[in-house]
Amino acid sequence: MPTRGLSYFVASLLLLAVVHSGKAVAAPRDESARVVPTTIHDRARAEGEVRVLVELALPSNRVTEGGLSSQARTAHRQEIADTAARVLSRLAKHPHRVLRRYITTPLIALQVGPAALHELDAAGVLVKRVVEDRIHKPVLWDSVPIIGADQAWAQGFDGTGFVVAVIDSGVDSTHPFLAGKVVEEACYSTTSGQESTTLCPNGAGEQIGPGAGTYCPLELEGCWHGTHVAGIAAGNGTPADLPIWGVGRGASIMAVQVFSQINGFFDCSGAPPCLGAYTSDILAALERVYVLRATYAFAAVNMSLGGGLFSSNCDDEPYKPFIDNLRAVGIATVVASGNDGSTDQLSAPACISTAVSVGATTKDDQIADFSNVAPFLSLLAPGDEIISSYPGGQFAVASGTSMAAPHVAGAWAILKQAVPAASVDEILLALASTGLTITDTRAGTGTAKPRIQVDLALTALLNPGVPIIASLSPDRANLGSSLSVAVRGANFEPGATLSLGAGITVNSLTVVSPTEMSVALTIAVTATQGPHDVTVTNPGGQTTTRSGGFTVVMPPPTLSLAFVGKVRDKVGQGNTAFAPDGALDGTFRIVLQGGAFPRTVTRLVLNGGGVWDTDTATPHWALGAAGSLDGALLNAGNGAVSFGVADGGTFFVFASDLSSAPFSSGAVFTITANFADGTTASATVTVPVIPTITSVTPSTGAPGTSPTVTVAGTSFQAGATAAFGAGITVGSTTVVSATQLTVALTIGSTATLGPRDVVVTNPNGQTATQTGGFTVAPPPPTVSLAYLGKLRDKVGAGPSPNGALDGTFRVTFEAGSGARTVTRLELRSSGGTWDTDPATPHWVLGASVSLDSPLLNAANGAVSFGVADGGGFNVFASDPNSAFTPGASFSLTVILADTSVATVSTTIP
Repeated sequence: MPTRGLSYFVASLLLLAVVHSGKAVAAPRDESARVVPTTIHDRARAEGEVRVLVELALPSNRVTEGGLSSQARTAHRQEIADTAARVLSRLAKHPHRVLRRYITTPLIALQVGPAALHELDAAGVLVKRVVEDRIHKPVLWDSVPIIGADQAWAQGFDGTGFVVAVIDSGVDSTHPFLAGKVVEEACYSTTSGQESTTLCPNGAGEQIGPGAGTYCPLELEGCWHGTHVAGIAAGNGTPADLPIWGVGRGASIMAVQVFSQINGFFDCSGAPPCLGAYTSDILAALERVYVLRATYAFAAVNMSLGGGLFSSNCDDEPYKPFIDNLRAVGIATVVASGNDGSTDQLSAPACISTAVSVGATTKDDQIADFSNVAPFLSLLAPGDEIISSYPGGQFAVASGTSMAAPHVAGAWAILKQAVPAASVDEILLALASTGLTITDTRAGTGTAKPRIQVDLALTALLNPGVPIIASLSPDRANLGSSLSVAVRGANFEPGATLSLGAGITVNSLTVVSPTEMSVALTIAVTATQGPHDVTVTNPGGQTTTRSGGFTVVMPPPTLSLAFVGKVRDKVGQGNTAFAPDGALDGTFRIVLQGGAFPRTVTRLVLNGGGVWDTDTATPHWALGAAGSLDGALLNAGNGAVSFGVADGGTFFVFASDLSSAPFSSGAVFTITANFADGTTASATVTVPVIPTITSVTPSTGAPGTSPTVTVAGTSFQAGATAAFGAGITVGSTTVVSATQLTVALTIGSTATLGPRDVVVTNPNGQTATQTGGFTVAPPPPTVSLAYLGKLRDKVGAGPSPNGALDGTFRVTFEAGSGARTVTRLELRSSGGTWDTDPATPHWVLGASVSLDSPLLNAANGAVSFGVADGGGFNVFASDPNSAFTPGASFSLTVILADTSVATVSTTIP
């Protein structure tokens, strides 16, 4: 819930949509030529009665009174009253209820049953048509400077002296943001049997005067809506010392509450009660504004409500004559386009040709994803995450075309203050011709509409004949390119010229209309990058400049991405692990494609089975970057990158394994690079079939020998090659199968001892590496073993005497074996196993240089001692159960530090 003061919370806007429940979105024409559609007859029979709007057929055939003289207007209204009386007289014998009678438009709102509907069908020339009385739903402050309203204020125009009528869910007139703003109030709300309940404060269906337009109870979702809308149109935080203002901050508000509490289960989509407005109540509100036109200087009516979807103008909707009457006296009816996300349809009444329909944009001038847009939309305005007043002195953030429409209504008040005599057509033209053109990219329709720029529209109205640049499309282009640019604005004259500064040549210019020019440009490769001022000069010398209106940029970068394999260890597992962790990383090669100009990389993100990046502020694992496979990481200590790449240059990235096999065949990875000039580029690669090595047999070889080695693994291809590192020559590689290679080696006599990586490379360039998979080691020593008897007590189960003589052996390294270091010993016989490994459960095997010298074992039994060429040592094994008897065989395994292994056996005589 909101808190006191300037508080914020996110409020979801109710969709602008009609509640269906069997109600038609737009009353279809009955093909039998009856004035009452079949659908309405059917509903009346099913439900007993139905609410309808009856359009009267006047003898004069007139619908609106716009343009009539005072005497003719009086006659027109009398004609409406007389025709309505005749229709109601015909209905007198049937149950019915008169809901609303209108004095300016030939309509009456009725609640009727089947018999009364048949009477209307038979009324002949008195009734033109019958449509359903539908239910509608209700559909800063950084948006104010976006549309230039603050610049209009600076010129002395803020809507003062004009009124915006807000037909909605009522307004909290006591809100500090709206203090003293509400100058007129009314309520039109309906109690209709069990279907609906009036929300007028007096409990009646109509209320006029102070308090009538207050907001409905907040327990009904949407009752905050009108207060929020009013704040956007005309709120002013200055009196309450609040740093927030509406668009027409000096304008006043007429608050008209038109919503009812709808009680029907289906009307409320299964969650009654809900908020809804009958068409008849909305029409009554429109007529009330018209009636008061001489009392107040109305700039506009705002209706952030509606329903249905229409792919063309819906001028057969009953709103049309009411909107026309208002337009004829200079009052605009501003209507939200709807929140269905449609790219080619508008809701009603926004679809009416004489309404000013408004779609929503985001703060970065994109079409809001929820906004309805169509080729016949009038204007765009900000409608995404707009903060405004909320009942009870609070503030809330809401999104929707409901928030966009009052931006236009408030702008209308500003422009009417500047030019009070301006017609709706003139103000609409000023806003449309000076608006920033925004293209709807959501469905490829390419619909382009103007987002209002109040300051430019104000200039257009106050300075007729002075050219105005509203937008350029496109407004940026690459170095070295040629293109056609549409310049939109106002007051362009034939023979006008345009300039964009050094390095940009205007090849041709066509004045398409006073509001648009088509310009062919060529941008030199040497043109200055960045914003360029755009200047238009009319033949009479009147000129205008749009500062920074066109931007020259480098061509967008493009990348190529290739998976090299798991070939280097540069990073570890974690978002700060920009150091090796002992495991090979997935390695990718990235090329900045030629023609993209040199760039500076500032951020890298790799996606595919996980996310790796160069930002330690995220939880994603580290993504290393280097100029070459063996180059140092280019990442700073915190992982960040900022390094240059030449046009056509290459760099590599490294990602640690997130799972057992994230870099397996078929996996898809995408790299995204951010560059210092604000551009980005992405490339995707599918990991090809990658070979793997599971074993190398034998895995050791001595200098000067020529062993044949079997390499086992997966995905070996015909023509694969193998490499075993420095000092080892591969004579031949035979691909036995996709899982086995036979490799003939020659190990140089001077080859350095130690491990080598084994690398298998397929013809497609994919490699497999087994780190330390083959070791160059001296040949194992020649060892002899002799049983000496049970001569000394050196060990028991552990490395200390136990009071019993041990089986004692002499181990000799024959001359020529070289000096070696013993790291492990294991003695086996049928009677047991003894060793020097503390990790096994076996009894300890003691070792000493001589019979009476100390044990060479550490406290835990482990050994690591040297033996000279031709030297020897003794081993001692405690007797668990007469193991050392004549005929018993023993085998000793000696493991050396150079990884060689020697095994020798003896039998006790």
